[in-house]
Amino acid sequence: MEDPPPYHTGPTDSAEPPLATEALVAQAHAHRQGIPYDSGDRLLRKLPEMMRALCDQVLGGKMTAGDVAYALAALIDSIESAPAAAGPRRH
Repeated sequence: MEDPPPYHTGPTDSAEPPLATEALVAQAHAHRQGIPYDSGDRLLRKLPEMMRALCDQVLGGKMTAGDVAYALAALIDSIESAPAAAGPRRH
């Protein structure tokens, strides 16, 4: 009789260290090497569409938790790396 595989009880069971958001953002940034970022204005205009698409993917069960985390990290990277608009900035 074979022993059943052990139950996975959380990130401490993994041989790999748990990923942190900053590590995923850095990974997403590295994957964009050579691909220009949208301007902040363009990104802001596209943001609702991008968030809706992500929501649809999640609701459709088409993404794992890791996929969702990476998609959010890529979005964070896009926002943080967006070139500033030319001209004076309002605060």
